[in-house]
Amino acid sequence: MSLQDYIGKFYADFYFRVNLLGVGLQMFAVSRIMKRVGIGPSLFLLPMVSLGGYTLLSFAPILTLIRDTKIAENGTDYSIQNTACHALFLRTSREAKYKGKTAIDSFFWRAGDALSALIVYAGTSLAFDLRDFARTNAILTGAWLCVAAGIVWHRLSQAELEG
Repeated sequence: MSLQDYIGKFYADFYFRVNLLGVGLQMFAVSRIMKRVGIGPSLFLLPMVSLGGYTLLSFAPILTLIRDTKIAENGTDYSIQNTACHALFLRTSREAKYKGKTAIDSFFWRAGDALSALIVYAGTSLAFDLRDFARTNAILTGAWLCVAAGIVWHRLSQAELEG
């Protein structure tokens, strides 16, 4: 098998597993999770999956673990995280929904992509190995958990004011 065939098979298998997990979670878990724990706590699931995966990878950066971590992360992102993020806009006004969602979907996602590229550039310039990148991702995931906590706290504060 040529290197190109191996890479093609690896990616095909990877995306098959990501999509299988995403569809499985969407069909059998998302509605139950959202009903039982709510929107706010659902925002913590993907960062916790990421934190666990990157913490594990910082100790054992093995290709199989990297693949499995990314499958879990991407499958959770495409199902639970997307649903929870979109559900945040359900109780907003039409104007806030279209302005806020447009800003997030255009500027903030692209800013995150640019930051990711900057981190990869800085890491390769500093000769990071896989463990260093995993540690960096774990640290950034900690910041992500703080943002999720801020969103949940803000939603709870708003609910108390309204109710």
